[in-house]
Amino acid sequence: MKNLPLLIVTLIGTIALIVGVAVVFSQKATQSQTVDQAVLAGDQSNKTGPADAKVTIVEFSDFQCPACAAIYPLIKQVKAQYPSDVAIIYRHFPLSSIHPYAQISAQAAEVAAEAGKFWEMHDRLFEEQAVWSTLKSEDEVIAKLAEYAQELGIDKKSFMERIVSDKVKTAVAEDATAATRIGVNATPTLYINGQKVTAPQQLNQLVADLLKTE
Repeated sequence: MKNLPLLIVTLIGTIALIVGVAVVFSQKATQSQTVDQAVLAGDQSNKTGPADAKVTIVEFSDFQCPACAAIYPLIKQVKAQYPSDVAIIYRHFPLSSIHPYAQISAQAAEVAAEAGKFWEMHDRLFEEQAVWSTLKSEDEVIAKLAEYAQELGIDKKSFMERIVSDKVKTAVAEDATAATRIGVNATPTLYINGQKVTAPQQLNQLVADLLKTE
């Protein structure tokens, strides 16, 4: 076959081109997974853990999201297991188009934050998600959230006023805007030391591996 050498050269060239393109796209994909920690953390208003933590986990989450509730125990476990080494920052990304009470629950958490009770409300919202998220109206949800607030020592009247305030709405919106800017499009989305986590179910092992290298 007279054209065999030409065919071989063409084939090799095509393969090399395909591999080259794949490498470039792979590098871009990897780079896109890493985000500057300052951008991720924002004002760190809802943070728990040491200021000099070796590992910082930033979570973009939705209180009505079942997957977020499923990952909640893992994050809590990591927090308890490495109290001196791990900091956790929670940021709101309510998916209101599919979770009708995501926004109001985020606002409730921000009201609790004003009273120094963010993490207590955070835990209650996930642990009781099956209760409040299945109520029939937002008014019923707000009433239930007010009950949780009272149990945490927050004045009910103040809570009812603050949950619809511009301040808490802005706090939630700022987190959601930041999430959109860095390409977050689903919940839960986690970052460890600026690196996007592709397998949240392996969070404990990822943290353990990071701490070994510190």
